[in-house]
Amino acid sequence: MVREKELNTIKDLQRQFNDRPIWMAASVHRGEEEVILRVHGELIKAYPSLLLILVPRHPQDIKNVSLALKKHKVNFVLRSTMELVSINTRVYVVDTLGELRMLYRVTPIAVVGGSFLPSLSGHNFSEAAAAGCAVLTGPHVGHFYHMLVEMWQINPLAVKQLTGEAELLEVLKELLGDSKALEARQGAAKDAFSIMSHGVVNRVWNLVSRFAIDSQQKRGIVD
Repeated sequence: MVREKELNTIKDLQRQFNDRPIWMAASVHRGEEEVILRVHGELIKAYPSLLLILVPRHPQDIKNVSLALKKHKVNFVLRSTMELVSINTRVYVVDTLGELRMLYRVTPIAVVGGSFLPSLSGHNFSEAAAAGCAVLTGPHVGHFYHMLVEMWQINPLAVKQLTGEAELLEVLKELLGDSKALEARQGAAKDAFSIMSHGVVNRVWNLVSRFAIDSQQKRGIVD
């Protein structure tokens, strides 16, 4: 359930973003910002009004992200300053904590970081799927591969695992330029999460029920 304060924040951001094409890179680790910014720079050539929501994984990495943005000569604003997003803003840097779930609700496309460098091992992409984002992840997902496979079994479009930077650019171009392809991935992600979550609840309930029955049998309550 979305709280009223969160709903107001979502509406405020939507007003600021003003129906511009948007994509988000979430939980971005040090070093990955260069990958994301190179891709964004290429995308802007085709979509001049494109806005990137960039969410570093660790607050201490904000300085590196800011330096990278300045190096690439990108116009950006930091969420913590409450500066309004203008038509000239190219990157919205989220340097606040605890807002990722809310942010997934204002973007149609979510690239989950911690997955584009060999030293990394991915992040949970269930929140992005639950919000109905088209979910993309890099090649290095660690133990989250089990979740990836489970979602693929429900719908192969639920999460797109990319081989690297070149494919990230290719897939983003496709999704930004093809509303049907985008909607298909959004719907697949949300449905897969819903089915997967329901399955988890059922498994937990069955375990609890089995435990209760076993306990009763031991006490001679159930035949």
